[in-house]
Amino acid sequence: MSTATLVAGMACPSWRRDLYPTLETPNNTAPLRNAIERAAATAAVSAAELRRIVETVVAEGHEDLGAGFLDNPSMSEAYLLQLCDRGVLIGALGHRTGPRSLLLRMCEVHRYPESILTVGLEFYRDPAVRPDEFAAFVRRYHDVPGGWLLRALAEIDPDSTRKQTAYEDILGAASTDLAWNAAAFHARHLANAEASDAVRLADFLDRHPHAHVLALVLESPVPDPARNELLEDRARASTDPHVADALRRREHRRLASSSSLDAEEAAILAAGDAPDVLVLLAANPRTPRPILRELSRRRASRGARAIRNAATDTLRRTARGEEPPAP
Repeated sequence: MSTATLVAGMACPSWRRDLYPTLETPNNTAPLRNAIERAAATAAVSAAELRRIVETVVAEGHEDLGAGFLDNPSMSEAYLLQLCDRGVLIGALGHRTGPRSLLLRMCEVHRYPESILTVGLEFYRDPAVRPDEFAAFVRRYHDVPGGWLLRALAEIDPDSTRKQTAYEDILGAASTDLAWNAAAFHARHLANAEASDAVRLADFLDRHPHAHVLALVLESPVPDPARNELLEDRARASTDPHVADALRRREHRRLASSSSLDAEEAAILAAGDAPDVLVLLAANPRTPRPILRELSRRRASRGARAIRNAATDTLRRTARGEEPPAP
């Protein structure tokens, strides 16, 4: 559909009367709706005309047709704010990336989760936003159901350490499952982020001693020796069975990819059912060929395809005298 046809048609009552029943038929109308949205977003039309079209389709009970016109670059910011205040086309407004004035109004008036998420992420990374302004926003909206703000911030680097500290303070003060889950992922981020170190990671773990936080971090490869040693020392000192399991899996992954793997160790690992361990074992040229052949036939297990492909590739490469890529 051309933009000219759409704009002219929306101004014609008879055209709209023909369009509405077509969109309500049981046939697949998705292509037509998509064409309308694309044309609406790119039409060369004034802000006043856009407003007239949106008001018309809303008044005639077809509010969804106005969504595409909201994305048109000629759309007035003032009108977007007005729609927000009226509670019209909230779904379309909430999924916009801006302007920020609209997103903030969507947060304030409707506590719309997607708007909260967008603004929170922007505030965290925007040097023009003060740390206290960011912290106030997160405190106000972090518990919005479905907002996922704390979790989304967990693995992102902010523009300043003051904002990260503010975020961590909010995590420490919150007592929801969402906050505890976010703390686990933030600990994993601190274990791997270039801007972090063992001291910072240790401080965060002291403030979040929940076993599932440490267990999740142990499931992640940590290249920094100091942070790696810190995590494993704490895991060995823990009496929690989940932490013990995570540490054992971590040690199994290390052994499965070891250049000193022996046949007995390989057999013990191959008897397990952890897909990540078996993939590493299958990619290790030190794994005995009978075990590799068995892994190359793996079918009915979790991760069977990845295990099978890794073992097949290792068998092929070792037969040619090639070294497989590092796991």
